[in-house]
Amino acid sequence: MSYLAFMGFAMMILITVLLMKQKFSTIFCFTVIPIIFAVLVGANITQISGYVSKGILKTYQIALMMMFSMPYFTLMSDAGMFDYIVKGILKKVRLTAPIICMLTVVVASICELDSSVLSVFLITIPLMLPLYKKFNINLQILPFLCSASVILMTSKPWDSRMLRAASLTTTKNASTVLFLHMLPVQIIGMIALLAFAAFLGFRQMKNQKNKVEISREELVGMIKDTELSRPKMFIPNLILTGLVIFCLCAFPALPQYFVFAVGLVISIMLNYRDKKLESKLLKKYYGNLWPVTPAVLLSGVVVGVMQYSGMLNEMVKVLMAVIPAAIGPWVYLILAMLATPLMFVFTNDTWFYALIPIVAAFSAKYGISTDVVIMTMFMNFGAMVSPVAQPQIYVATDLTEKMPLANYVKYSFWKLWGMNIAWTIVGFALGVFR
Repeated sequence: MSYLAFMGFAMMILITVLLMKQKFSTIFCFTVIPIIFAVLVGANITQISGYVSKGILKTYQIALMMMFSMPYFTLMSDAGMFDYIVKGILKKVRLTAPIICMLTVVVASICELDSSVLSVFLITIPLMLPLYKKFNINLQILPFLCSASVILMTSKPWDSRMLRAASLTTTKNASTVLFLHMLPVQIIGMIALLAFAAFLGFRQMKNQKNKVEISREELVGMIKDTELSRPKMFIPNLILTGLVIFCLCAFPALPQYFVFAVGLVISIMLNYRDKKLESKLLKKYYGNLWPVTPAVLLSGVVVGVMQYSGMLNEMVKVLMAVIPAAIGPWVYLILAMLATPLMFVFTNDTWFYALIPIVAAFSAKYGISTDVVIMTMFMNFGAMVSPVAQPQIYVATDLTEKMPLANYVKYSFWKLWGMNIAWTIVGFALGVFR
């Protein structure tokens, strides 16, 4: 093993361990550690400056996208757009155990449009929990369905996970391009999840000794307006959001961050015309971007040092020598299928910024494009059972009658791993992952 390869693997292992142990911040690991290793491999100040500059050029547009897309959808959530969609659905349905389980998927998916895992749990679980108890449905199903919905909805162009993935490729407007390629698999995945939710609900119907009824008025009343809710702006907000998403997909030449910047400016003017309130909300929204957006931007330092110092190339040579040629073309698929258990030893950042770049560079030697590797390994389902990767899981279990975390993991792990394997097989069969 060459010295460069050894230092490359050492850097990735060190970053992974430090993030797992939560001893240092993500931005420290993504800035200071790569610079130290760049010095250790003999780079001078001029070379290190080049590594950093070239690396940041790969991530700055993604960071700008996050700066405008995440506040936009948080604003729409505050204005109540998602709440009114859920209310409209609840007014139309007749509740049974299968319908309640399917509604959990629908509500969680709608809540996840603002890309906040925490808001999914904070809204969906308190809303659906009384129904689960009233219809005597196993409470373990509730956080599982919320988690499964979250992970399937993360391929949105503005989602932080998608933006992490997009920072690894040079494709223009990568998050939208990756989203459109994965969309057929995602649609099949959501249909399958709804069907599985209905199946779980039918199994629970045997626990109902008596017929249970609840009025639609009582159900809709569970969703309360706040001082930030803007019911009169529901249609304009819905139209504006539709236009933003349409522009993202129909006009790939437009910078994605600019589309969301225009949408954010218009939306805050439409919904909150008081300048003091507008300023207060923007401060809150931009406060929520820490530390994810800086981490995505500074991940370019890791990528720049690895790629331009020669570490990555040497690491790939080692892997090529160790992994049998017959297995080489399938490594990315094997790791994708093992993503659920692997996420117990990875965080989201180390999955995207430590593992995927190495696998992508290795797979390129077999003619597999970086975009294919990214899409195949994107759905790391295990993040939703690993509190290290997704600490919000503690909130989900606490909201669900203070359910022990071990009970949730035991119930959800095998189901999510099954979804993980099915996702990979379907994507490969459709030609998306090859």
